[in-house]
Amino acid sequence: MKKVLLLHGWDWRNYTKLTTSKNAWHNRIKFVNALKKEYEVYQLNFPGFCGAKEPKEAWNLDDYALYVNSYIRTNNIKFDYIIGYSFGGAVAIRYNLLFNNFQKIILISPAITRNTSSSVKFIPTPEILKPLRKVVKDLYLKYIVKNNYMIHGTRFLNDSYQNIVRVDLTDQITNIKPYNLKIIYGSEDNMVNPQKVIDSVPKEYKKRIFMIPGGDHDIANTHAKEILNIIRK
Repeated sequence: MKKVLLLHGWDWRNYTKLTTSKNAWHNRIKFVNALKKEYEVYQLNFPGFCGAKEPKEAWNLDDYALYVNSYIRTNNIKFDYIIGYSFGGAVAIRYNLLFNNFQKIILISPAITRNTSSSVKFIPTPEILKPLRKVVKDLYLKYIVKNNYMIHGTRFLNDSYQNIVRVDLTDQITNIKPYNLKIIYGSEDNMVNPQKVIDSVPKEYKKRIFMIPGGDHDIANTHAKEILNIIRK
């Protein structure tokens, strides 16, 4: 039975202080259980989610890739696939490029690039005023935008979220061998930007992108059967 490692997304409802679950895939458990019928499935929780201990300082995307690498080395498991969901897809890309360019990865609703129409843009800030800029930005996201990620997050989660939320990995996709990559999107996903990815990659990579009609960002819950069919191929 082939081995699969799952990397979960950045779901604020899975923050440790908001849930008693110890599994950050508990809200997509039907998809996980369907996978388990055909694969040996391993899961990890990123820091701050479902009881996983938080570091003192904020992380960037490469820190999460290091975390995955540490998990793999500690458990001494050779995985056939890494499946990354949303933010987990971004981590899977960085892990692949930093540590194992031959690892097969499957990205579901991956946060390669995000919709930016509602993003907050701040004018350039002198170095001496940058701490104040961060305070103003945090207050704006919490109390004006009412961003749940910021409202419910700890300092570690909030600072890490801001480090990763605007990272664009579109130009890094082509550093992964196309035959080691599958990308699965829902056609109605409005949280990330599938069309920008499709428009930006060469022809051989376009063939590795699968679009599920009618699916949104939560296709693991709504279209698990279709996702499994794509994985099987």
